[in-house]
Amino acid sequence: MRRFYLLQLLMTVMFFGAAYETYAQNIALMGPRLFVNSPSGIAGLKKFTYSSSSTDPGSRWGRELDSSWFNVDLVRSDDSLGCNQPGSSNYANKWVLIWRGTCQFGEKAKNAENKGAAGVIIINNVPGADAVGMAAGTVGNTVTIPVLMVSNPDGAAMWSTLGSSAVKISLTRWGFNYANDLAFIPNSPALGPGATPYNQWKTGSPSAYNLYTGAFIANVGTANQSAVVVKSVVTFTPTGGSASVVHSDSVTVATFNAIDSAIEALSPNSKSLNPSAVGKYTVTYTVSSSATDDNPLDNTYTYEIPVTGNIFSKSRIDANGDPILTSSTRAGGNPAPAFVWGPLFFVNDGGYKAQSVRWAINDGDTSKHSLNGVTAVAYIFKWIDGSNAGILDGIIQPKELDLKAAALRTLSTADSNSRVFTAFVGNPDGTSGNISVESNSWYWVTIDMPGTPFLGVDGDLNYYNRTNAAKYATTSVKDYWAPNYLGSKDAMLANSTDSARMIPFGFSSGLWNAHNIDSASFTGTDGTVPAVAFELSPFKVGVSNTVAENKDFELFPNPATDVINVKLNLAKKADKVQIRIVDALGRSIIIDEKANLQNETVTISTSKLAAGNYYTVLIANGYASVKPFSIISK
Repeated sequence: MRRFYLLQLLMTVMFFGAAYETYAQNIALMGPRLFVNSPSGIAGLKKFTYSSSSTDPGSRWGRELDSSWFNVDLVRSDDSLGCNQPGSSNYANKWVLIWRGTCQFGEKAKNAENKGAAGVIIINNVPGADAVGMAAGTVGNTVTIPVLMVSNPDGAAMWSTLGSSAVKISLTRWGFNYANDLAFIPNSPALGPGATPYNQWKTGSPSAYNLYTGAFIANVGTANQSAVVVKSVVTFTPTGGSASVVHSDSVTVATFNAIDSAIEALSPNSKSLNPSAVGKYTVTYTVSSSATDDNPLDNTYTYEIPVTGNIFSKSRIDANGDPILTSSTRAGGNPAPAFVWGPLFFVNDGGYKAQSVRWAINDGDTSKHSLNGVTAVAYIFKWIDGSNAGILDGIIQPKELDLKAAALRTLSTADSNSRVFTAFVGNPDGTSGNISVESNSWYWVTIDMPGTPFLGVDGDLNYYNRTNAAKYATTSVKDYWAPNYLGSKDAMLANSTDSARMIPFGFSSGLWNAHNIDSASFTGTDGTVPAVAFELSPFKVGVSNTVAENKDFELFPNPATDVINVKLNLAKKADKVQIRIVDALGRSIIIDEKANLQNETVTISTSKLAAGNYYTVLIANGYASVKPFSIISK
C-alpha cells in the first residue's frame, strides 16, 4: 500500500492565509459535484459540464459554481426547449431542466433566469450522448445563474421522473458538512489499458495490458476516519453473454483525518487480464470506512474496458467503435502553438493491417457548420525506446521514432466541428498503401495540429493514476497514455534529442512537467485523453500478403448503398471462395461461399445493413485479403 498527501502534488497558489490556501487547493482538486438526492430510482452522482468551466476566461459565462446548493427542487421547463417561456412560468428558487435544441444555450438560461430560476440543467438531446461544452451565444454573457448540462440518459431519466414525482438535487465543490463523508476524487481511480482488440490479449501477458487498483479519495466530512478501504471488483461480460467476477483487490488506509482532506491509496498488485472473447470488463470501485457514510452517493466509481474486435482507444468508444468526446483541447499560448498529440498503443500480436484512424477537431468558429476544405492528418509512429542512440528511459525522443504511416482526409461539407470522422491509413507521404503492425511494438498515433484548432477529448477519463499505480507496483513499469509535443511534426523530427511530454500538459510548481508523475499536477491532466481510435483489420494480412491484397479483388461502388460488388482478380482459380462482410467490431454479418472462381464479379446485397464502416474479407487459395468499404444512408 502506498499513501501520500495530494497537497504535495498540487501547484502552489497564493492566497491570504494558509488554512484558506489548503481548502482552496482541495476544492480545485475535487471539482464541482452534482447529486440527484431523490427519488431513489434515479439518485446518484451525475457527470456534467458547465458553462463557467473553460480555462479561457473569455469563454466562461453564467455564474461560477462558487457555492453549495443542498436538496433543492428541480422542475421541468414549461417550454421543454426553453426558447419561449410562457408568461405564467414561475421558477423562483428552483433549478430548471431544459432540453437542448432549437435556440442557443445562453437564450435558454436567460429565459429561465428571467422567470426566477436559481440554476439551469440542460439535457443533451442526442440519444445516448454525454454532456458537451456550451457556447454563450448572443445573450449568454448576461446570464448570472449556473448553467449545467447532463447526458442524454441521465437527463431523460430526470425529465421522465418529474412527470410523476418531485426531484431533489444538490451541487457542491466540496461537501455538505456531514460528519462521515468519504468521496472519490472525480476521474481518479486507476484505469485499465483502454479499448484493446481481443486478438491482442490472446497470447502472453504484456504489462501494457495490466490492471491496477488505486484511487485518490477525499474526506469531505468533519470527522476523522479509520480503516478506510478502497476496493475494486472486476467482472467480464462476453458479447451476448452474462457477467462473471474475474478479479478483486483492495488497499486499506488505517487513519484518514479530516484535516488531511485528500490522500491517495495504491495497491502494489498488478493483474494480467485474459479475456475469453470479445466483450467488456467492468471495474467497480468502492470506498468505505469503519463508520457508516452519511452520503454514500459518491462512494462508488465504475468504468469499462472494451475488448473489441479490432479497435484501440484510450477514450471510451461507442457501439460503432467511434471515440466518445465530451469536449476539445489545444495547447495554450497566444497565438496557440502547433502541437503533435495522440494516444500510445501497445501491439502484442502483429500482422494486422493498420486500417484507419478516427478523431474529431473543432476550429472554434461557431458562425459556420462545416470544416469543408480542411485537411486533417494523423501520423502513426513506431517507437523503440533507446533506438538510434536514444536513451533507454521510457521517454519518447524523435530519434527513437519511425514514421510508418499517415491517415489523411480532406474534410467536406458533411464534416462539422466535434464530429468524429475516419481517415484510412496509407503510406507516410499520404498515398494509399498497406501497412502491417508488428508484434511487441509501441505505436504513437498522433494528430498533427496546426495550433488554431482543438482536438476532441474524452474528459470523463484520466489515466494519471494508472501511470502512478504502474510506477509504484511491485513490478514497476512506465505506462503513459497520450504523449504530446509542442510543435509541428516536422519541427519534432528535426529536433532529434528533444523529447515528448509523456504526461500531457502536466504542470507543477510553475513549470511544464514532461515526465515525472510524482511532481505533475493531477488536476492539470483532466481533459487529456484524446478521443482518437486506431483501427486494425479484423484478420491478419501479413507482410507477404500486402502486395497480393491490392490485386486480389476490387470493390464498387464504395461507398455503397444497396449492393457491393466484389470483382475478383485471383492469380489462379480457387476451388472454394468465401466472402465475408464484417462490421467494425470484427463480427461477420454476411458469409457468401462460391466455388471455382478466378475473375468473376460477386454481387452482395447490403440493403439491410445500417450506414457505417465495414470490411470485405476474401478467403481464397489459402489466405485472407481485406478491404474496407462504407455504407451511406439510404
